Order: sequence, then C-alpha cells, then structure tokens
Amino acid sequence: MALLLSDAFFPALGRPRHIRRRPFFDPFDHLLQEISTLDAGVTRKDGVFSLSFPTADFAPEELEVNVVGDSIVVEGTHSSASENGSLERRFCQKVRIPSDVDAESIQSVLDAKGNLCVSAKIKKPAVEEGKRNIPIGMAERAEAPQK
Repeated sequence: MALLLSDAFFPALGRPRHIRRRPFFDPFDHLLQEISTLDAGVTRKDGVFSLSFPTADFAPEELEVNVVGDSIVVEGTHSSASENGSLERRFCQKVRIPSDVDAESIQSVLDAKGNLCVSAKIKKPAVEEGKRNIPIGMAERAEAPQK
C-alpha cells in the first residue's frame, strides 16, 4: 500500500474513525412506530382495487371516508378524558385514485377486528374509437365437382 503525502501530514484524515454512540431515550419513538402502522395496504385482485387500514383504536362514528377530487381521504379522530388528563388521537390518510378505477363504485366496510377496507371496481379497458374487431368465421369447404 502506497503512503500518500496527505497521510503523512494528516493521519487522522486518511481513515474514517468509527465513533460509538450510546443509545439515548427518545420520548417520541413510540409515536413514530404507531404512525407507521397506519399505512394503507393497497391491493389489486380479481378486478377490485382495495385499501385496508388498521383502525382498531377508533369507533365507527369516529371514522370518515371521503372522495375529494381524484383522491380517497380516510380520517379518524378519537378523544378520551380521564382524571389524569385527556388523550386525542388523529390520523388522515390520502390515497390517489388510479385512472383505471371507477370512482363511483367506491365502498367502505369496517370488520369486527377494526380493519377498514375501502374498495372499488377496476374499469374494463375502453375500446379504441374508430376501431372494431371483426371475428373471422370459417366457411365449409365446397367439394370440387367430379369429372
């Protein structure tokens, strides 16, 4: 290995040193973990586009599903009070509706486990204007006349 001039004059700059850091307590770490669990599960299966949200911490009347422009907006707000204080929990998830999804067919269902499923039908591809496929039929062969 060749020794560079910079290594001779600045030995600390030649190689990176690893600094060991002690883990510290982050009081907001649990909030980030909770937020990451609210991500929507997006699936496309059997002509249906669906989103699923884990909303077990919310009552059905605390949830709201709306179509705003070209997006589905799912919101939840939960408030509770006790003698020690109050707790308020909110989330808002906005998902853009793909162009091949029928926005008029959007439905939402809340199951017994607290999962909210928002689904819609996928549109069938439109036929190109001015182009129509004509099926080709097979005619029976006529026998040649015998001489």
